[in-house]
Amino acid sequence: MTMQPSAEPGPEQGIRQDRRPVTEADLIAAGIDLARDFPGRSIADLSEYPVLSEGGWFIVIKNQRTLEEIARRPWLLLGPVELLSHSLVLD
Repeated sequence: MTMQPSAEPGPEQGIRQDRRPVTEADLIAAGIDLARDFPGRSIADLSEYPVLSEGGWFIVIKNQRTLEEIARRPWLLLGPVELLSHSLVLD
């Protein structure tokens, strides 16, 4: 019996990482002045998305060309996992 290799995962099967473009308002909320703090960086190169590190889940703003972290803030304890108990309505 020979085993057939599994098909390569397509875009609908793989892990999907949503990256959101960063706005001036996002940078202001993070206390970042791009010209002062990161000279030579362009706002068009920045994206915001969740990451998991040893400290838990965070929402980060990173330069997509260099992966340099511009800002980070704590996110949900379990990240994108939503417990069924969160939808319970207790009166």
